[in-house]
Amino acid sequence: MEDKNMEMREEQLKNTQPDEQEQKGSEQTGLENEVDEITALKNELEKSQEESRKHYNLYLRAVAELENFKKRTARDREEYSKFALLPLIQKLLPVIDDLERALAEFSNSKDLEGLSKGVEMITRSLQEIIKNEGVEPIEALGKAFDPQYHQPLIVEENDEDPENMVIEEFQTGYILHGRVIRPSLVKVSK
Repeated sequence: MEDKNMEMREEQLKNTQPDEQEQKGSEQTGLENEVDEITALKNELEKSQEESRKHYNLYLRAVAELENFKKRTARDREEYSKFALLPLIQKLLPVIDDLERALAEFSNSKDLEGLSKGVEMITRSLQEIIKNEGVEPIEALGKAFDPQYHQPLIVEENDEDPENMVIEEFQTGYILHGRVIRPSLVKVSK
């Protein structure tokens, strides 16, 4: 009987050994799969980190470019504002020269009529310059009072003119491209 028991044990061992070997094999295969997964995840993480660094560097460059653009724009704007009036000034310089010549001529000859004609010519020249720049005089005399274009200096009771009519202009007002730059100083009827 002992022999039979021995044989049975050997058989049981044979039957159980392949199961344990299969378990060890499947455990080893499972470990290898986990190691492969971990390696793949590490590779993906490294790629993601590299891509993240690349995008961060691109971001930093874009921020630097934006700052440089802002500085360049501010510098250009400052430069423009310094010299924006240059064309107008160049147009006004000959008028100043004319005024200086008129004053010099007047001091030499004391010719009032000549001075008067010279000043009229210079005035027309100045009016032409500002007209070319988009400045227009406000027509006030004989017009209805409009507080947008007229500033009343005197309000006078007057039976001859309708109420709120501009009856005298003391100083011409001007408009630049549709915007009032100086209202006309006027006398208004009441």
